[in-house]
Amino acid sequence: MRGFTLIELMITIVILAILASMAYPSYDSFVRKARMEEAKSSIMTTAKEMERYYSRNRTFTNAPDPADTDYFDIAFAASSPQDSSYEIIATPKANHVREDKAISYNSIGILVRCDKATMRNCEHY
Repeated sequence: MRGFTLIELMITIVILAILASMAYPSYDSFVRKARMEEAKSSIMTTAKEMERYYSRNRTFTNAPDPADTDYFDIAFAASSPQDSSYEIIATPKANHVREDKAISYNSIGILVRCDKATMRNCEHY
């Protein structure tokens, strides 16, 4: 007889399903970490651009808006237009509900990752 029996095919499918179920959590974790790193990179780029803008203009008024990433919205907030202190926050976009952390960077160089809903339970990042 040539070919595979239905039982052999079903065993192969079960084995592949078990392997896939073990690999997916690792893959998902890797993807989420990569997205967070992309947001972190965007925050640091925004911080450099804003500090450069402030050093030239001595104000944050009319500063360019930060560029969002595919998965995070980047927001810039200054204490006041003439004050040099600021905060940059990357929050997950609304359609990425599985991402539960936001990233915040301030003018004194503190980078933290917090719960996106409350901006509490922060940890250095």
